[in-house]
Amino acid sequence: MKSKLRIASLLLLVVTLLLKVSGLIRDQLITFYFGATSEADAYYAAFALPNMFILFLTTGMKSAFVPSFIKYEEKNKGLSHLQNVWKGTLLFSLLISILFIVIAPVYIQLLFPNLTGDTAQMATIMTIIFLSSLLFVGVNAVLEAYFDAENKYYLSVLAQAIVLLGTIGSALLFADQIGAYAFAFGNLAGVILSLLFKLILLVPKRNLRLEGKINWAENKRFFHIFIPVALTAMIGQITLTIDTSFANRLGDSFVTYLNIAKNLTQFPQNIVGVTIGTIVFPLLAAAYTKGDMPGFKANITRGLQIMYFVLLPVLTGMMLLMPEIVSILFENGKFTAQHTEETSIAAYYYFGTILFYSLVIIVNNGFYTMEKGHYMMRLGFLSIALKLLLNYIFTESFGFIGIPLSSSVTGFIYALTCFLLFRKLMGELPIKGMLLDVAKTTISVLIMGIAVYLLKEAVDQLQPIITILLCSVSGVIVFLLCVFLMKIQSFYILLGRGGSAAK
Repeated sequence: MKSKLRIASLLLLVVTLLLKVSGLIRDQLITFYFGATSEADAYYAAFALPNMFILFLTTGMKSAFVPSFIKYEEKNKGLSHLQNVWKGTLLFSLLISILFIVIAPVYIQLLFPNLTGDTAQMATIMTIIFLSSLLFVGVNAVLEAYFDAENKYYLSVLAQAIVLLGTIGSALLFADQIGAYAFAFGNLAGVILSLLFKLILLVPKRNLRLEGKINWAENKRFFHIFIPVALTAMIGQITLTIDTSFANRLGDSFVTYLNIAKNLTQFPQNIVGVTIGTIVFPLLAAAYTKGDMPGFKANITRGLQIMYFVLLPVLTGMMLLMPEIVSILFENGKFTAQHTEETSIAAYYYFGTILFYSLVIIVNNGFYTMEKGHYMMRLGFLSIALKLLLNYIFTESFGFIGIPLSSSVTGFIYALTCFLLFRKLMGELPIKGMLLDVAKTTISVLIMGIAVYLLKEAVDQLQPIITILLCSVSGVIVFLLCVFLMKIQSFYILLGRGGSAAK
């Protein structure tokens, strides 16, 4: 069992890397063709609302369906449940798609008033194209959640990569002819291809049948759990949409700076955070279903300390080398050195956002496993209100950088509140060993950060790629030396020698 889980985890890591590299290439193509112009701003504005509902359907479905499927599977009704939810989601996605296509022009005008004339029209049309894909996104989400429940995480991530590859292919073929529209049409084509990929895997094995009536009572019970969880999954994208709207009001190019900075800094979160969260989630669901509360609590604390151990050094090194990274990845075509500088500044202030929202993935999975997603929904909407308030205050005081800064502050408050609430509901958690591990990791990262900073200053005249390579290798060596000297438990857990979770 452990061997199969490690193989599945390795495959997940590989295809997740493929997915995120594909997303990075998409952003590189956008900056290459449009730089930080109003056309690039129109693309990011158009994608904001649809991406909110993409996360609502995909992340929300995985968080709700995995424990639900495992529960039905215990009664030998797992496949029947899959088919019922799949059909119900098909209708649900259709309604969302139609409703928001109708209000798209009003939405663009209301949230992005600085997009005018042809640019506003372009943003509206692209929004409609993106929204038309939601019908396929919904049914895709159910099938990807099924793959996760079966510990075939790599298949769901590979299916998501197909969407991005469709976008990239369309951009390379048609961006010169139809501009940013190529990205929107490519996304639609990729979503359809992703669905076909899943159907090819499942229909011949009769894991999925289209005939038969929908069990409305079962769907009602499922969507009662799903909707609060899915609304919670939207929180991050809602706050990004708020940020995009604020940036648009500050002037041209700021929307692009923010989106490129956020997507770039999210790269380690999406590789590390999502991978660890995805692997831990079925373990939490299985322990909770069996009534193994000590194991459930131990998996929560173990997930948190591993997330912190892996993510903190990666994020720290990335922030120290951010100007060089942005320059290499994006400074070409119409993306200039000034754009690199502004994007790097925005990225610095997103540091806390990525760290805190990655850690909260583990805690949120605990709430979802207990089918208490409504707590997260309430906290999430309170965090949106806080984000709006801080955006107003911080942009008045700090200008553009106030937007990512407010995201980091909100992320810290949200993550801390989630953990304290979870601890209140569950009782005492085995956190003593976890906190010791966190302290050791923090000290190791501080030592690594000082070493990387000094080396970067010494090799400042070298080419950016050489600077990144030298500093990265040196940082890894220094960090690992600290890990061995301090005997940090998380490292040995990752090697499969960790024993039980910290107590």
